[in-house]
Amino acid sequence: MKQTFFYLTIAAMCSFGLSAQAQDTSSTEAQASDAPATQAQTTETADTPKTEEEYPVADENQEPLPGQVYLRETHGVWEVRCIKAAEDAEEGTKELCRLYQLLNDEQGIDVAEVNIQRLPDGGAAAAGVDFASPLGSLLSADVLMRIDSAKAKRYRYSRCDQYGCFARFGLTGKELTNLKKGSNAHLTIVAYAAPKTPIKLTMSLKGFTAAWNSVAP
Repeated sequence: MKQTFFYLTIAAMCSFGLSAQAQDTSSTEAQASDAPATQAQTTETADTPKTEEEYPVADENQEPLPGQVYLRETHGVWEVRCIKAAEDAEEGTKELCRLYQLLNDEQGIDVAEVNIQRLPDGGAAAAGVDFASPLGSLLSADVLMRIDSAKAKRYRYSRCDQYGCFARFGLTGKELTNLKKGSNAHLTIVAYAAPKTPIKLTMSLKGFTAAWNSVAP
């Protein structure tokens, strides 16, 4: 509704602007020949930016600030996003990095996000996954994920807030290896408003191995 209102407002403004311009042109046409040429030149100069300072461009080489998330590199469809370490951090301190991918449904609409990060050695899980889906997700349906043609596994949602609903789960070393060798992971979620129509998402694994190796300890 807001988007429709926005476009209607823009259309109305454009229409109003054209109408006003036409009225102004007809009413001042007779006087235009009498106006000195310097007046038009003065108006044009006043409406034209004098320097680039009024329209600054972003510095492509600007370094991220400490604590800021930034895109470090890309491998295939995977982005490696890291948190910039503090300037006074001890030498050898590694940045916290995650592998990120935006997931689309079968119509190509952005639906969910997935972040994968390394976990400390020695635990049952080798990687931690943070999955985010829209508000209105049916929590009791959980999140289903399978790698290629393997059997799907079920992961529970942990919470929802004003930004969406979230599931956090771990992947074993074997599952991580399957991600590296696989082509696609298939996830399924369900909307509360349409419980009989599952939403199928495809997580491409193109570039996953290279992205994962880039955050190796």
